[in-house]
Amino acid sequence: LLPGRWVSSRSREFAGKWHDDAGSPLQLLFQRLDEPDGPVRAHLDHGTDDLAGEVRRLLDLGATDVGPGRGWHVLRDRVGLAFCVTENSPARTRYRDIG
Repeated sequence: LLPGRWVSSRSREFAGKWHDDAGSPLQLLFQRLDEPDGPVRAHLDHGTDDLAGEVRRLLDLGATDVGPGRGWHVLRDRVGLAFCVTENSPARTRYRDIG
């Protein structure tokens, strides 16, 4: 469906990630949930080279803070869907951790 690269995850928690190799800051992360059904089965990862600055910018735009992780920060958009801001800079597509 989408051009770009799919990489299966080594982690049981995730099926894998998709991203393009052109430097887009967005990645699709497909996370396995221990729920039989639900409205959303994947969420966006937004890569940046300034995690704290990008989180502040997105909060100013109306996102809701969920909390930090290790190398990422979870936010919710205005309709309540979770997404992550990650340290996977789009300028470093060759070295992004996408597994």
